[in-house]
Amino acid sequence: MWHNKSNIPITVLVIGIILVCGLALVSFFISKGDVKKGFVGVYLTEKLNSQVENYIVHGSLVGSNTRFNDKGELVFYQEYKEKDGFLFWGKEKVVFSIEHPIPS
Repeated sequence: MWHNKSNIPITVLVIGIILVCGLALVSFFISKGDVKKGFVGVYLTEKLNSQVENYIVHGSLVGSNTRFNDKGELVFYQEYKEKDGFLFWGKEKVVFSIEHPIPS
């Protein structure tokens, strides 16, 4: 014998739990892109520190991003650019930039 009165609340409960889990997964996927953009500064700082440590240990600038700053000093630098606009009509803009003087 099946009790029809108890089937409806259990069905609603199961559907509700499935919907809540689905919304949680969707929100995690949406926030994944925001987190990547939020930690770009930390990533570039670690990359720059790696370049500085590599220079201190090995003494070579091979594979490093270097440039001359406004004062004419040679510095390590890292920057993150983002394309603003649509397809081919967009302009690149620097979102985050960091530089460190080359230790002597």
